Amino acid sequence: MAHKYTVGEPCKRSSILEEKIDLYARVPHYVLITGERGTGKTTLAKKLHEMSPRSLKEFVSVNCASFTAELLESELFGYEKGAFTGANAAKSGLFETAAGGTLFLDEVGELSLALQAKLLKAVEEKRIRRVGGNRERDIDVRIIAATSRNLSAMVHEGAFRADLFDRLNILQLETIPLRFQQERIRDLFLHQMIKESSAVGRKSPFVIDDEALAAIELLEWRGNYRELKNFAARLAVQAFDSRSITEELVLYVAGSGHGNSEVSNSFIAQGIHLHRPNIVTVTLDADTDDLDSVYVKAAATFIEHALKRSRGNLRKAARSMGTTHSTISRILKKREESIKNDLYSPVEIENAAYSVAA
Repeated sequence: MAHKYTVGEPCKRSSILEEKIDLYARVPHYVLITGERGTGKTTLAKKLHEMSPRSLKEFVSVNCASFTAELLESELFGYEKGAFTGANAAKSGLFETAAGGTLFLDEVGELSLALQAKLLKAVEEKRIRRVGGNRERDIDVRIIAATSRNLSAMVHEGAFRADLFDRLNILQLETIPLRFQQERIRDLFLHQMIKESSAVGRKSPFVIDDEALAAIELLEWRGNYRELKNFAARLAVQAFDSRSITEELVLYVAGSGHGNSEVSNSFIAQGIHLHRPNIVTVTLDADTDDLDSVYVKAAATFIEHALKRSRGNLRKAARSMGTTHSTISRILKKREESIKNDLYSPVEIENAAYSVAA
């Protein structure tokens, strides 16, 4: 008989990332959070603030990609009356609003070079000057910045100031995409289903088949937490009158039944289709691949699949494939050499697995 999981049962997990958050929250240094879009960078920033000595003061957030350079400058630093057309009264900026608290600069990589220079002055001297003003004002804020861009590469290209990067990057947190955190997907999904149960007004908690949860865990979730949240919302609506959520229902909601081709393709790519989660798909290029590259691609894909199934445990994955850890490392290294331009190479997958398993 298949195991059924009732949403609401307690789940306890710990992670290296959570340990870092606990440590970084206690110190006053600036923090830079990096990672793909939708991986929870804003949530991490809020946790850092809420767990810090500044928690009784304001947490002020601004998305640097949402404003023009001129508007963002006035938002951050404020302005004096008459500074520009429409400035009928003086207004304090976000640096002043966040006094004693935390200022979260989301997508800081989108700042213009001119605005980066003004931010650098504020960071270094802890003083600002409103737009159109003459008087400098002392500020007391902890800055947490976040970006989905590669700031190191931008510094090398001259698109981001090296001195500003150094000052914002005192402490760093890197979010890991959900596809490299299979062991967290179940907890995150079940937590979201609790919220969705309340949102749709369901009187009893959802009951989910273990096979359905296993299928959800093996999704790639290219949209990360945001995609998972939206998927849970659709599933809750579809399963409102169901006694339990089955694997078939999960496949239906994730597939063409809701027009979500990205999720559907993700299922197929992982071999989760019609109760066949053991199928692994390898993409080959008949024009460029030779026999050696075909072997390496197939072996690396098989290793990645085994790592997912073993929840990032490298030794367990090696045992399941009847090989050794050194063999896995050799294959992944060889694969990495052939796809250096990929965003996530097999070696990075291995490194992420180490972080997950640690």
